[in-house]
Amino acid sequence: MEASVDHRGTDWERRYGRILVVSDLVVLAWVFATAHTVWAANLPDDQGLRPFSFGPVAASFVILLMWHAVLTLAGTRDLRVFGGGPEEYKRVLNSTLVVFAVIAFVGYMIGAQVPRTYVAVLLPFGLLLLSLSRWSWRQWLLVRRQHGQMIHDAVVVGSSEAVDHLAAVILRNAVFGYRLTAACVTSADPPDHIAGIPVLGGVDSLAAKVMGANVDAVIITSSDATHPEMVRRLGWDLEGYDIEIIVAPSLANIAGPRVHIRPVAGLPLLHVEQPSYRGAQRWAKDLVDRVGGLLLLLLFSPVMLALAIAIKVSSSGGVFFVQERVGRDGKTFGMIKFRSMVEGADEMLGDLQPDTSNVVMFKMRDDPRVTRVGRFIRRYSLDELPQLFNVLKGDMSLVGPRPPLVSEVSGYAAEARRRLLVRPGMTGPWQISGRSDLDWEETMRLDLYYVENWSLVGDMLILWKTFRAVVSSAGAY
Repeated sequence: MEASVDHRGTDWERRYGRILVVSDLVVLAWVFATAHTVWAANLPDDQGLRPFSFGPVAASFVILLMWHAVLTLAGTRDLRVFGGGPEEYKRVLNSTLVVFAVIAFVGYMIGAQVPRTYVAVLLPFGLLLLSLSRWSWRQWLLVRRQHGQMIHDAVVVGSSEAVDHLAAVILRNAVFGYRLTAACVTSADPPDHIAGIPVLGGVDSLAAKVMGANVDAVIITSSDATHPEMVRRLGWDLEGYDIEIIVAPSLANIAGPRVHIRPVAGLPLLHVEQPSYRGAQRWAKDLVDRVGGLLLLLLFSPVMLALAIAIKVSSSGGVFFVQERVGRDGKTFGMIKFRSMVEGADEMLGDLQPDTSNVVMFKMRDDPRVTRVGRFIRRYSLDELPQLFNVLKGDMSLVGPRPPLVSEVSGYAAEARRRLLVRPGMTGPWQISGRSDLDWEETMRLDLYYVENWSLVGDMLILWKTFRAVVSSAGAY
């Protein structure tokens, strides 16, 4: 009983919020001390200013407190942004920009000139350290959640099918901190368990069942029986019990930025924007691909040269392997990779048997065709570095669905062909979520989610997570 109380959201959220308050204060103090020191070190002697006198130090202290207050008012420590999604970082960024906009406005109004060196250090260094601090605490929180701590226990309400689907989604996304401990189903003859979750019965006397389950939240899925009147009455019954009510609409694979709630005559209507594949965002993505691809090619050129020599010396055959893949709008192109297999590997394919659950993409853990150098470069995805040339040519993107083989596309269902609406990528959701360990359905789900909800901010997050996935080498063979 005591362990269950420790997991209640209202307890750990307050503790975690206090941790962020203190952490932000320490980070900002460090940032301001650094900016002040750099400004003092670069101040000309003939100006006669004293950076560490009462006036400049007091002004820095006031700005520090204002920055910390804006972080609070902007909800950067709101429990709804703890641990998952980019919203927390977006709020930190917006808060920082607001602070410096206020500094610029006040400085202009009172005729005070803010030192350029001071601002040039304060803004990027502060934003960087705040983001790193929040990211570090998120990793700590994720570790705790993986051990069953600092999470929300929840009761899920809905049809048997909806409960089973939501349980699978929650299980895949432990980072968001929900654990389904019980279910109330709308069917006339409910089973004892669904997806390993004990069923408390039907939706009659729902409030009493939720309160008796000792949970932090109740998640209501879409069902004919879970009508708005029931949700409203449940809210009245749970008032004062500190139990969160969450409604999960039947919108599969649609990200939050595409969903907007607009009340009409007291009825909350969900507006779903159509996915955009053209316009300014696509031009920006093209620019990021070309510039980023060129910079990465220059950065990794020494590594690529060393790998080319190792491949050539260790086994007979060419350095590169060019394979026909299907790109945007179904157009084929030659995808370039470092050769990781022996010559004539394609002819040996018929004698091998894949040992993964992915029935469409052939993957084998101990493929005898892979060379010794090939095994190393595959483990850390170094064989894919030549795809930077494909990015510069416009055949591929830095981030996108994996480029499929022609034989794979021939077996696509209608929904799977939506992968071809965008350029394939060197990395993507498949790369950061398990790579070859994923089955075909999960691979397709991740790619379709990306196609439907891609954004530049999301691409940046995927690129960041790719580094960790490559270093861990999970699912690479």
